Formats: sequence, C-alpha cells, structure tokens
Amino acid sequence: MEDLEYEKYPNHEIKPTSLVVLLHGIGADGFDLVPLAEFWSSTLKKTKFYSLHAPEAYKLAPSGRQWFDLEDRDQTRILKEIELVKPIIVNFLEKKLKKNNLSYKDIVFVGFSQGTMVALNLALTIKKEIMGVLGYSGGVILTKSGKIEICSKPNICLVHGNDDEVVPKKMMETTKEVLIQNNINTKAHLIKNLGHGINQEGLEIGQNFLVKYLLKC
Repeated sequence: MEDLEYEKYPNHEIKPTSLVVLLHGIGADGFDLVPLAEFWSSTLKKTKFYSLHAPEAYKLAPSGRQWFDLEDRDQTRILKEIELVKPIIVNFLEKKLKKNNLSYKDIVFVGFSQGTMVALNLALTIKKEIMGVLGYSGGVILTKSGKIEICSKPNICLVHGNDDEVVPKKMMETTKEVLIQNNINTKAHLIKNLGHGINQEGLEIGQNFLVKYLLKC
C-alpha cells in the first residue's frame, strides 16, 4: 500500500486528543493548507493537523498534485478514481490513529475544492464513524443518477463563496439537499463577495465547527 506524504502541524510532539486531516485542491499540495492549521491550532492546542499531499502529479502543470484527473468531468470515471485513492487515505488514518491511540470519532476532514469532494465521498461511504467534514468550495460527487451510497453520517459543515467561478455554488446547494435528505447533520454557509477561496469569515466558521466537535475539556 502506497504511503502518502504529508506536512504536520505543530512540528513538535504533542499528545493529541483529536486529528484534523487536510486535503488540498487540484494543482496545489499539502503545504497549501498548512496556514489553516496554524490559525486553528491557537485554539485547538491538543489537535494534531496533517496536511496530505495527493498521490498523483497534476497533469496540467509542471508542479502541484491531484486527487483525481479533471481533464473531463465524467462522474463515473471520477468516482472510480476516488475509489482508488480511498484505501490509501484509510491506510494513512489507521497508522496515525494507532500511533496516537485515537479512534475515527476523533477525526475531522478539512477539504478545499477537489479535496472537499474526496473528503466527503470518503467520510460518507466508509464504514467508520468519522466525527466530521469541513468542506470549502466543493461538494459530493454523485453518480449520474444523482445518488451516493451512505454508510456513515459524519457532521458536515460546507462553506462556499457566492461568486465562486471555479466550483459553482450550485454544487454546495445540491450537496446540502442530498445530505439533509439522508438525515445527516449539515450546516451550509454561503459567503458574499467571495470567489474560489477561503477568507477570514470562512476561517472563523471553520474554527467554530472544529471547536464544537473536537475541543475536549
């Protein structure tokens, strides 16, 4: 099984009570989301953050990584590629959970764009109860018939820019509808005057979500 490369924060050893696993967008890498960990860690002092590097090189540029190919938007192909990457991520999780003596309930995924798509599809379809998913600028990849097999029901927080020109806000809205129809605890936040990115308001929404589910006395 391939081992994923990653960045961690903080770099010094701590005894964590929770893990946040960050999945970057297409064309970026694990370094891209480390600033989120730096921001949130001031509050979540007992959380270990792991920012993963996607396993594939980005095909449309000399640098960057990708979780799946986006040369076309065929849903069936994309879902197959996500199925291939899921066991690699699960392998990573198993090792870190064992090292830190934690359970899946101590994990929250944080994704951006393509990373959100992978995080949501993984968290909803594996037979493990992950605590939650914080998804920025993305949504669930559905089958062509508009469905997804739900095996677990993590807490979900979706954050999207109203002016997103890369991943239209419709994807978040559709994802919210699907999740609520499946009785999954879901909150969605549409941020005005924001494109494809994360601003201060989005950071604070994310922090509130993480604190609610991960901060332990």
